[in-house]
Amino acid sequence: MKIKVHYDQKLAHDELQIAAFEPSRTLDYIIDFAQKELFYLIGLKEKEKVRIDLKDIQRIYSANKQVFCMVNGQEYQLLERLYQLQEKLPNSFVQISRIEMIQIQAVNKLAITRSGIIEIIFKDRQKTSASRRYLKKVKEVLEHA
Repeated sequence: MKIKVHYDQKLAHDELQIAAFEPSRTLDYIIDFAQKELFYLIGLKEKEKVRIDLKDIQRIYSANKQVFCMVNGQEYQLLERLYQLQEKLPNSFVQISRIEMIQIQAVNKLAITRSGIIEIIFKDRQKTSASRRYLKKVKEVLEHA
């Protein structure tokens, strides 16, 4: 893929143009990333607001009517609901159950249990599992990761 960047100070705001031979999964990810322009979330740690870079988030989950994220073994409370985050997070995040989303880049490997559930093992050896309802979506995203 060839990339050209042209700066024009006459523009009122930044503009991204893509010229492609045909649609592709790679272009879909680039477009999704550019449209959402989200690089961090605001979380709470001991009642203090903290900026959390998206690239550092391993998983986002709901517990006790609150939403949390896991970053380098630390838990942060997020200020938004899970469904709101799902709408604005890039495609590198995939929902694996009704109450949990993971970042694909944080996954080390997958293991299928005897009951057919996918166990997700993160790079830091923590584990979670995908519910059967979301299994198809998880497989689809992992195939193109």
